[in-house]
Amino acid sequence: MKAAAILVAALVSVGVAACGTPVVGVPVPVAATPAPTTSTTVIAVPAAPQTVYVQQPPAYVAPVDTAEARTVVAYYDAINRRDFATAWSLGGSRIAGGGGYTRYVNGFATTSWATVTVTDVRGSTVWVVLSAVQIDGTTRTFSGSYTVSGGVLTGSRMTRTK
Repeated sequence: MKAAAILVAALVSVGVAACGTPVVGVPVPVAATPAPTTSTTVIAVPAAPQTVYVQQPPAYVAPVDTAEARTVVAYYDAINRRDFATAWSLGGSRIAGGGGYTRYVNGFATTSWATVTVTDVRGSTVWVVLSAVQIDGTTRTFSGSYTVSGGVLTGSRMTRTK
């Protein structure tokens, strides 16, 4: 009988707890829902450029791996990254034809990206074919050579072929 009274008391307690009335001194398991986690990442957004360039992965083909060929490839890589200061220091200053740095940079205003193919290296002369995709989608093609000395372009003889 005593067991029945304890059972009834326990059932009443559970029923009361289920109805929302707190039962003092009885631990009630609670399922805790973790708060959603958030994170904040600060991303530096550069100022909007005046011209939108279509970025395509430039292709470099250098069948002859020499320091001279790598210098020409590095020059065009800098141009494709719009890192004109590096391109200028790799010899752009020597092959720009006058007018200074600003005129040199402005000369690439309509160029979206360039693909250079090294076709031959003879001593300090690197022979290339160059395809320059313009921002309007057209392609200008050039062929010719660059002279390299001490890791810098010192001369160029390029002719537009298309």
